[in-house]
Amino acid sequence: MGNVDSFSAEFERLHCNLIEVLNLIPEDRLYWKPFESASFLRVYSCAELIVHIGAVVEYTFNGITSNFWDDPFEWTLREHLSTHALVAEYLEEAARVRRLAFEQMTDQDLSKTLYFPNGAPSTISELLLRALSHAAHHRGQVYAYVHLFSNARLPAIDARVR
Repeated sequence: MGNVDSFSAEFERLHCNLIEVLNLIPEDRLYWKPFESASFLRVYSCAELIVHIGAVVEYTFNGITSNFWDDPFEWTLREHLSTHALVAEYLEEAARVRRLAFEQMTDQDLSKTLYFPNGAPSTISELLLRALSHAAHHRGQVYAYVHLFSNARLPAIDARVR
């Protein structure tokens, strides 16, 4: 398995984890937050975290494939993604963009340098690694939140562990 295939498999596993865990969240807990505090960091709900992960993926792969570095903020608001079905639909759209990018990508592409709108450089492999790390961090938050209201067995994050 090449490096692109490895990256692709990890992003696909992340996507499948999110779809599985989304199905474990009761509708009334979708936008529930464990606490809120004016003096603490902003606390996100499960849905906000899951949608944010989708936005990270969409941003990353739109940037890689078309140099479109626009934050998908407007269409990822709660008003637009208010139900399980709408959140899942958004995740599928982000996955479609990602899958198309990986279909065209080779291992040689990973060392190519891209430039963000502010001029900052990044290789494709660095960008993919940062996106995976960012997404995995938030997946962990989602898993922790789900454990606060459910005893359900959560999806394994490693395909070798079941």
